[in-house]
Amino acid sequence: MAVYDDYVRETIGPEYGYPIRLRNWELDQVIESIDREGPLERCLDTGSVNTFFGLWLAQHCPDVTVSDLMVERVCKNLLRRARLLPRKPSEANIETWYRAIRANGSVRVKNIDLTRMAYADGSFDLITSISVIEHIPDYEKAVAEMYRCLKVGGKLLLTTDCTPEGKPYGEGVRYFSPDELEVLVSPYPVTSERAAPDFAEKHWCYHRDQPLVTAFVEITKTA
Repeated sequence: MAVYDDYVRETIGPEYGYPIRLRNWELDQVIESIDREGPLERCLDTGSVNTFFGLWLAQHCPDVTVSDLMVERVCKNLLRRARLLPRKPSEANIETWYRAIRANGSVRVKNIDLTRMAYADGSFDLITSISVIEHIPDYEKAVAEMYRCLKVGGKLLLTTDCTPEGKPYGEGVRYFSPDELEVLVSPYPVTSERAAPDFAEKHWCYHRDQPLVTAFVEITKTA
């Protein structure tokens, strides 16, 4: 991760005064999976606002798109500025993030609804979804759409939050139980290790006082 941090800092410049990664373990898992890949032609990183994984991807792929629900993100940003929503000191305003991303000319920023992706089948070699699907009400549709847009042999790398009992969607997030996560990925060719989440306290995420962990899944598209 130190190599990742150094590259991103060098790319966006020292004036960016916010964290350059908001996630650790899951980012490490995604990078490790990509390091095993051959050449990539076209990649999509989802849920990208206030993250810089797309810049790292640009080292491995000449055509990188970073995406989010940009209109919703802008509206939320304006509400935070007006103090109608709580401010998050760890997150830059969207213009600051956008300028830092666009300073790299090889990365495009797109508004993409993952449940209705305006791309043809087989558009991408790689799609990454780091802690995204738990924030999407119709998460099954989102996973199906991302899989549809993969080329044969392409990979979908996703991470998501998991608790022993799960938590229904509310206030913008859900937590999957291990059984719910297994049902979600069962229609797809999972190529990562199918190990049950380890809820030992040392793995708990976000400094929460509950068994909340992050699960990583690699899906490789077949013919």
